[in-house]
Amino acid sequence: MNKRIQGDSGIMKARRFIRVNGVYLFVGEMGRRAGIAFRRWMLAGKLGCPDIVLGPRCYLRGLAYMRIGKNFQAAEGLWLEAVSAHPGQTFSPAIMIGNNVTVSRWSHIAATHRVEIGDGVLIGSKVLITDHNHGQYRMGSSDIDIPPVLRPLDRDRTVVIGKNVWLGDGVVVMPGVTIGDGCVIGANSVVTQDIPPFTIAAGTPAASLKKFDFTTQEWGKF
Repeated sequence: MNKRIQGDSGIMKARRFIRVNGVYLFVGEMGRRAGIAFRRWMLAGKLGCPDIVLGPRCYLRGLAYMRIGKNFQAAEGLWLEAVSAHPGQTFSPAIMIGNNVTVSRWSHIAATHRVEIGDGVLIGSKVLITDHNHGQYRMGSSDIDIPPVLRPLDRDRTVVIGKNVWLGDGVVVMPGVTIGDGCVIGANSVVTQDIPPFTIAAGTPAASLKKFDFTTQEWGKF
């Protein structure tokens, strides 16, 4: 009986959609849903994430160098890339993402060496997480006469984001940074150095503002 009610409900919803939007949009919507289901099935086997959910216009490259945990959800426009080659360079990158990670719209995660994201991380919209730059700007800087797009990429730095971290909208996590467990990074911050666990940080560059006190169970001044 319950199955029949559920089936009738589905038919009623389809009829209502057609009545409001027309057959053309209905067929397009069914095709879109079928495409999402097929992509999800294909990616699940490659990434080891059987319940992955991706929004439209996501760009994934370098799947062989990624491992994604259970219940990964990404909204529209995620750019997730493990870079294995650049003109004159080859890399062995790794992107490791834990369980229950959620990424909002139009975020970009890229690695030539290693990016690790822990369990339970929430990533806001338009967030950049990268372990490399176009060119070397430490010792032995790149030739300034070479266009940036042709400069060698960094290949030796790691980004680590701990468990249960919240990165607000527009955050940039720069190469070589470690963000400890339980941190909150304010919107539009640029993280250029390590942030200790259980810390609220914000600014450009990001500075530690508050730290969680497990004795009082409150956020106090850093």
